[in-house]
Amino acid sequence: MAHIPKIGCAQRLSGPGVLLRALILLIWPALAWANSQPELTPEGIRDDVFFMVQRGKSSVAAKALQQAALRQEAGNPRLAALLRRRQDMTDRQKEDQTILSEAVGQSGRKAEVTIETIKARMDATRAEIDRLDREIEEESPSFKELTNPRPMTRAEVQDALGEDEALILTLTGFYETYVWAISKDSADWTVVYMAESEIASKVKLLRQMLDVTSANRSAAALDDDISASVDEFDRHLAHELYVQFLKPLEHVFGDARHLITVVDGPLTSLPLAVLVGDAPEGENNNADALRDTDWLIRRYALTTLPNVSSLRALRRSAANLPTGGTSQPFVGFGDPIFRYREVAPGEATGMIEEQAGFHGRGVFEKVSEVARLAQLPNTRTELRRLAQLTGVGDEALYLGAAASETAVKKADLSGAEILAFATHGLLAGGLDGLEEPALVFTPPETPSEDDDALLTASEAAELKLSAKLIILSACNTAGSDGTPGAEGLSGLARAFIYAGARSILVSHWPVDDYATSVLTTGMVGEMANGTSRGEALRQSILKLMNDDDPRHTHPRYWAPFVLVGEG
Repeated sequence: MAHIPKIGCAQRLSGPGVLLRALILLIWPALAWANSQPELTPEGIRDDVFFMVQRGKSSVAAKALQQAALRQEAGNPRLAALLRRRQDMTDRQKEDQTILSEAVGQSGRKAEVTIETIKARMDATRAEIDRLDREIEEESPSFKELTNPRPMTRAEVQDALGEDEALILTLTGFYETYVWAISKDSADWTVVYMAESEIASKVKLLRQMLDVTSANRSAAALDDDISASVDEFDRHLAHELYVQFLKPLEHVFGDARHLITVVDGPLTSLPLAVLVGDAPEGENNNADALRDTDWLIRRYALTTLPNVSSLRALRRSAANLPTGGTSQPFVGFGDPIFRYREVAPGEATGMIEEQAGFHGRGVFEKVSEVARLAQLPNTRTELRRLAQLTGVGDEALYLGAAASETAVKKADLSGAEILAFATHGLLAGGLDGLEEPALVFTPPETPSEDDDALLTASEAAELKLSAKLIILSACNTAGSDGTPGAEGLSGLARAFIYAGARSILVSHWPVDDYATSVLTTGMVGEMANGTSRGEALRQSILKLMNDDDPRHTHPRYWAPFVLVGEG
């Protein structure tokens, strides 16, 4: 029987999924017991647990989506009435739960009658909520699916997967992580007995070697020879994580060409592309050794999803996607204009300075004014190259003063096949009062609720899109710092999926301007040749990794971008 860690009564349990995690601790040893019981099947228990863990996946992004959905559907009186009725029933349910809790602690016939009455009313309320949920789903299937998605069964996942695809799911507990792998014809799970805090420490160590804000961010120009060295990246630690979390399930996903990942906890801040399959050879700061490393991206095209049920939502009939706009191969927004004010001597700007050839687009966790952000002139060149690759001209671009939040909201983007935003990205809390991540545009002369230069996640969710790819060429649009329980996707990615996008290219850390241009234009160029999105990104990464500049062998340059959604 598997070892089950003991949790002291005084230990504080909080956060989403805690009850679920405790329940899984009980189910896990039951799996071993079920192997000896002919009337029970381990597969059945595995399927039940796989279904249950999806209930533990919740996020700040989901709250933003729910608010956006409410606004989007405000013009539907019937749906609005159903939603109000459901909220009333939910409030009654909470009130009755309080009354029941108080009555349970009392004695006597009066308390017994109260308990019976409240229980009966709660049953009726639950039935009414179920009925309302069915009507809401009939009225607006997308509303129910993307704001409160129903978990998928193993069989449903396998039915949705292609022959060359596999799905990886993790659930991180306090002392262990559960990992599922599902392919078209196989499924299995494993448990990694490693404390969440230990995983976070390992991930943060790797992130420090990737983050340009760390001490090793300077990547000096190197001679392209066998002795050339770059900043060190601990490939042995990356290999250790692969061995612990994924290698036990290679028999399920090993033959796939495309891995779809749904990860949580500290792993959300590490692109899985940097994990190492075979044991690395050579020095960790040698360019040739880095180039020859068995990175996961060499084996598989990778995409990530905010939850398992997103797979079902993304692969629904195209009839449910927004229509009505004129087809456009490409639309791009970038190079916004920021108005500077003088910065006092010694005053922190919250921006990364350009150093040693690395021109970053910045981490803005503490800036106080949009107007103080740095200009991004290279984004203009990047967008024009993307336009050229897709066969359009400057008429498809919104640059400089034209790159405004108002322009994004007013433009008909429903027919854009590829949509690019090349600008700064802000984390939630990056500005005082900013509760959601946002993309930054040219500030208006007079800020208003409709245009404050920040397109937030909930505002992005209100756009009407059908794009096969959205490029968020900004920093930290997938950001998480590795803190246990942190939001894995910033919210922007899921918001754009809700708006109708099929996939989104987002970054984990500040992106180098040159590398970004190579990766995005290379990916779009591969797509123009008929390559799938996930494989196009993989090929673009491999080209950058294998070019003549030794610095580009370091994953800091080639690994920041991940593809979210339909790969």
